[in-house]
Amino acid sequence: MQVIKEYRRQTPSYTIPFLYVFFEILLIWISISIIEGSINILTWTLLSYLISIIWVLYTFSKLKKITTTNYQ
Repeated sequence: MQVIKEYRRQTPSYTIPFLYVFFEILLIWISISIIEGSINILTWTLLSYLISIIWVLYTFSKLKKITTTNYQ
């Protein structure tokens, strides 16, 4: 079925990618908290900090890639 007017492709949404980034950072916190056994970030080990920093940097690189896409 072909859609005549599809506004999502013509006008990009800028709130959705930021919402996904927020939820992915929440996922990082929950995942590392389950592994560490504590939701307190200050009690995590160095390896958990390293994994979470790499994961957050990857998340923001995806956001940058999405937000800098040229829509025509």
